[in-house]
Amino acid sequence: MIHQKLRGQSAKKERWLYSVLGVLTGFVLVMGIIDRGLFYIEDVYKLGGALLCALFVMYLYVWLNLRKRSRFWYDHFYGQGTFLYVIPLLLSVIYAVHFVSGNPISLEGTFHNMIRFGFISVYAAVCFLLGTKRHGKRWLVASIQVTGWFLVISGLSAVCGLFVLPYTIMRTDDPLISFAGARLSGVLEYPNAYAALVGMFLLERLRAAASGFRSSGKGAREQVIVSSLALYPAATALLLSESRGAWLAACVCAAAMILLQQRGQRLLLLGAGAAPLLAAAVTHRALAGASLAPATAPGLLWLAGGEIAALTGALLLHALLARGRRVAAAAVSAASLASCAWLVIRTASARITSGETWVSREVMWQDAARFALHSPWLGHGGDAWKHAVHTVQSAPYAGNEIHSAYLDMWLDTGLIGLLLMVGLFIYIGGLLRRHAPELLPAGLLLILHGGIDFDFSYTVFWMILILLGALALPVRRHRTDEPERKRTFAIRSRD
Repeated sequence: MIHQKLRGQSAKKERWLYSVLGVLTGFVLVMGIIDRGLFYIEDVYKLGGALLCALFVMYLYVWLNLRKRSRFWYDHFYGQGTFLYVIPLLLSVIYAVHFVSGNPISLEGTFHNMIRFGFISVYAAVCFLLGTKRHGKRWLVASIQVTGWFLVISGLSAVCGLFVLPYTIMRTDDPLISFAGARLSGVLEYPNAYAALVGMFLLERLRAAASGFRSSGKGAREQVIVSSLALYPAATALLLSESRGAWLAACVCAAAMILLQQRGQRLLLLGAGAAPLLAAAVTHRALAGASLAPATAPGLLWLAGGEIAALTGALLLHALLARGRRVAAAAVSAASLASCAWLVIRTASARITSGETWVSREVMWQDAARFALHSPWLGHGGDAWKHAVHTVQSAPYAGNEIHSAYLDMWLDTGLIGLLLMVGLFIYIGGLLRRHAPELLPAGLLLILHGGIDFDFSYTVFWMILILLGALALPVRRHRTDEPERKRTFAIRSRD
């Protein structure tokens, strides 16, 4: 009896510990989003220092209160999922080798990336801890939801003039960059990266909405409304970003999501997304016509009306499916999605058909590949492209960021680092495919879009992708639980 009481107290303390870790994980992620996605190393230093201090205090708590009753650190840092924090740590080691014994192009850039991946490894270890416990997974889900809603609401508020920061909306006179003269950048201050994260949130919510469409009976309407609530604003924010790469990646991943569904469930997915996407396309056309600068009241009315129309359409399609009218539901869904595609193409045709920025990317990638071959195995150290671009470029192109996360990693750390990065992404994809297939399209979007832009120069992209991988980890018991179960069984047998 006494032993069971002590064990119960220890379990309560561990549950409290996981709750604190969950809050800390969500707080660090949201603060990382607010700090421009942790693109700049100064923000990584600030947030990483706070995270390490908090974890040190928690370590002291575990050492003083749980050490005698459980081997907490040993039992939690082994098993499936360790690659989530080991691979970023190995990448940090490669940068450290460059810094200590190599001859990097930039000592400062190499040191900064060593710290960046050290921070990512620590954050991944915390996500790994949470992902192995059912209670911890709830905090990871909450972190994704809060992050997604913050990205969407802050972006659309900026369009209506309520959340004004210097670069939340990128304005330009160059029609090759924006057909409307303005693109939604959000708090990340870069439309393409913002669109990738919003697209990830849209796909995650689309999966939830499809699950809501399966409900029937009492409370079904409320479940449809709640699960579909984020689709319209997320789709609107994605369209207002004018990111063709994110649009294409979202379409590819949505198609993959449809293929992953069982045949009888595919219509539910199409029905869940049809009305919100059509409403978003109409809103996109209206706000783009106003160059993303409507008066506050009309802008809010557009958004409120669009949300009401999206939810009304979702309820109508759900009612048709609930009554067994699948042909009618399929026809309405197909008409809505076709109208959405037509509106987007008609609104952004000049942007969609323009290929000059793609040509510029192609030239940049060719220059980067030739430069990478000068040191193919270990690379040139951190921020290599930023410091070498003006000496290797064969034609003028704007910016000093290589628009491919994979090429950037090859330039910095060589094929060894690139294989580690690709290995981590394949590992996360495998986890999602086996244990959480509903999250695979969201993770796949980040992986695909990173190939055509510098998304993973933003530290939060690593954090979110690793968090998705941690969500897919199977829940397991600790080794210390097995002897306890055997002891309890023996006592009951004697009784």
